[in-house]
Amino acid sequence: MERFVFCSRGCQHWGALGAAGVLLRAAAADAADEPQYLLVLRHPRSHQGGTWALPGGALLPGESALDGALREAEEELGPLPPHVPRGLAPAHEYVDDHGAWAYTTVVLNVETAFEPAAANWETADWAWVSASQALALPLLPALRAAWPALTIPR
Repeated sequence: MERFVFCSRGCQHWGALGAAGVLLRAAAADAADEPQYLLVLRHPRSHQGGTWALPGGALLPGESALDGALREAEEELGPLPPHVPRGLAPAHEYVDDHGAWAYTTVVLNVETAFEPAAANWETADWAWVSASQALALPLLPALRAAWPALTIPR
């Protein structure tokens, strides 16, 4: 089921059943700091390579957006540490609905930022950034459009 499809808007997307990604948000170190968000730099050979995005990808049959997003995050970043919540409702969920296809972003709060264990070929780099720092990066266009809805206060 992992293949490119066209949505009702005529755009091409990865994942016949839709796709999902996770935006991990680490608490600010103190009240004066901003929360930090984990972004990945897409490898130049990947679709829309050279842009910063969320770990994510195509959903598998019967998979929830949360389960798919976490599975994809582990494929792209290696095993997630124990303090990444599993089985809990996301802090926030955003659905970019294109009719016949949708991308769901789940925002999960984590206690602290962590260093990913390893990156697969799709991930050229990763970084924890503030909401304002992210906007200075070459974001994946769909992520840039959704960014204000994803970074609402806790």
